[in-house]
Amino acid sequence: MKPRSLRFYLGLLALGLLVPLVLFAAGAVNRFAASQREARAQGMRETARALALVLDRELGQSVRALEVLAHSAPLAQGDLRTFHATCQAVVASQEAWVSLSLLDLEGRTSLTTERPFGADLASRVDERPYVREVATTGRVVISDVPSARFQGPPTVVVAMPVRRQGALTGVLVATYAMQHFDKLWDEQRISGDWLGTLVDEEGIILARSRGRARFVGTKARAEYIENIRSAREGFFPSETVDGMKSFAAYARLQLVPWTVSFSGPREALTASVDQSLVALLIAGLGCCAIAAAWAAWVSRRMTRPLRALARAARERPDSADAFTTVGPTGISELEDLRATLALTAAMVMEREEALRTKMLEAEAANLAKDQFLAMLGHELRNPLSAITGGVKVLAVARDAASRERARALVERQSLHLARLVDDLLDVERVSSGRILLQKRAMDLSECVRRAVAALEASGRTQAHQVEVDAPAAWLEGDESRLEQVVSNLVSNALKYTPAGGHVRVVTRARPEHVELEVSDSGDGLSPELQERVFELFFQAERTLDRAQGGLGIGLTLVKRLVELHGGSVRADSDGLAKGSTFTVRLPRGHVEQAPAPQAPRAVPSAGRHVLLVDDHSDSRQLVRELLEMEGHTISEAEDGPSGLATARALRPDVVLLDIGLPGLDGYEVARALRATDEGRDLLLIAVTGYGLEDDRRRALEAGFDEHLVKPVDLSRLRALLVPR
Repeated sequence: MKPRSLRFYLGLLALGLLVPLVLFAAGAVNRFAASQREARAQGMRETARALALVLDRELGQSVRALEVLAHSAPLAQGDLRTFHATCQAVVASQEAWVSLSLLDLEGRTSLTTERPFGADLASRVDERPYVREVATTGRVVISDVPSARFQGPPTVVVAMPVRRQGALTGVLVATYAMQHFDKLWDEQRISGDWLGTLVDEEGIILARSRGRARFVGTKARAEYIENIRSAREGFFPSETVDGMKSFAAYARLQLVPWTVSFSGPREALTASVDQSLVALLIAGLGCCAIAAAWAAWVSRRMTRPLRALARAARERPDSADAFTTVGPTGISELEDLRATLALTAAMVMEREEALRTKMLEAEAANLAKDQFLAMLGHELRNPLSAITGGVKVLAVARDAASRERARALVERQSLHLARLVDDLLDVERVSSGRILLQKRAMDLSECVRRAVAALEASGRTQAHQVEVDAPAAWLEGDESRLEQVVSNLVSNALKYTPAGGHVRVVTRARPEHVELEVSDSGDGLSPELQERVFELFFQAERTLDRAQGGLGIGLTLVKRLVELHGGSVRADSDGLAKGSTFTVRLPRGHVEQAPAPQAPRAVPSAGRHVLLVDDHSDSRQLVRELLEMEGHTISEAEDGPSGLATARALRPDVVLLDIGLPGLDGYEVARALRATDEGRDLLLIAVTGYGLEDDRRRALEAGFDEHLVKPVDLSRLRALLVPR
């Protein structure tokens, strides 16, 4: 897309502001015009309704007058001469009436005010259809009569039934000319452009405010007749018989099916709206032109300094001083832009320098990664090589001492390898927040004793003097994790202390916290190392032989586990070759004093029936041999379905169940066993390579009593197999 100038977008902005205003004004004018049209239409409807009421009242008065005459005493007594004189007097008093006539049911005239009393009045029945209607219905009939019957314009007749002693004996008819209704238009003062019309149910024009001589007695337009028949009153666009485009309001009479309409020329209703819209359009175009001129002037004020700033950026992109040579713009935002460009140029130069530094750091980090991978390979190969060699010695050695040394070597290196893997996994779990502490009241001194005892059992303390000063120090914590902290700190002290050196472990109980202090007489730490010693994968300088071993994650794990407990750890040293001290401070939590000691349980020596369910045959065989040497009876299964069937059939005391099994996984087998009577009281132990906290939680939810991670801690397994 081709770029547009700022001037173009300012013009669009001006139009964008004006167009909604113009549209709003147009909508308001249109709404006002619509309301005006509706008000005009409502006025026309009310006028038509009023005319209909006037006509209904006029005809109603005639009906009431005839009703009085029909019940007059002379007529009831048969005194027609007196009744004729009465009728003549009534016609003389009624301006609208032309004549009064008394007809029999055959339509013959008995008397009429148009002829003297006693004159020959014979007439034909078929010329008076309204008489037949009165005779048939027995009700008053109001009807218009075509001018062919009477000389002159159409005539209105009101026919009233006459009864004597309850029987219909004749019809009293009042006749008056349609010109009487012309006064309605005169009273309304209808102007020459407006039109009032009265039509009957057939659409015959009975009266009209103008053009009476030409159109009275003719039929209205078909569409006009169709519209007035659709409802009793309404409003619609129409065209009169003389060709005027109009809007017509109409209303139907109550006493007779006639319709009064009031019509006005369409221009009278639409001219004001059209004029307003044209005026609005002209004003809108004028505003748009003014806005375009204003946008052009403002854009020139803005684009000149912008071009100057762009030119300065192109000519001297590497200098912040280039933007100070541009003259003042007079616009605060552009002054801010100039200052920002100068600052950006300075920052770009800084960023380039920082980028060069980051590149050097990235290269150093990449080198550190390569060194760590090489270190990891070295640390993993060493125990694997030792284990492989020890297995070969076990295969060929004949004397018991050699076999025992080989066995001890394999065990020691296996534990070392497992410890490396556990440290790697633990530091990842702690870093990602997936470790959940299982806190309870515990004695930190017991963790110290167990950790030191485990290191002594593995032979790692033989070349050192290890002193333990651990009085009781109770706190609320995760016993296994704090034992891991102690073990890592003591292992680190042993690692960096030469043979014959001294390692001291101390616990102290304070009012609000407990302390663990591990000190040694080893290599010591320089001041810069004291700051970095807890960094992940950090290690002090080593020789190529890496005799001290390790991955550099033990102290990182210590720091993060202590912080999970809400505590802190620090490293102190007087310098290189002067030893170091690591001090851990842990909050006591809600533990006020040591809980009462529990009486030790008696441990029966009898073995137990154990079912091993594991798809790895080598692991299964080794665990079987170890447990059989402990005096237990062992059964085996290699997949989920066979393990479930064997457990149901043999009903063992304990089931050591792997999680990743073919057929059914360990969780499904555990749930199935817990759902049966024979499996409800089993000791169910998960033995698996899945060691996350979430894995432990899932195992306990599935029905396991314990969760052990491979390689299994035999001392922990022995404790679990003791009958409860």
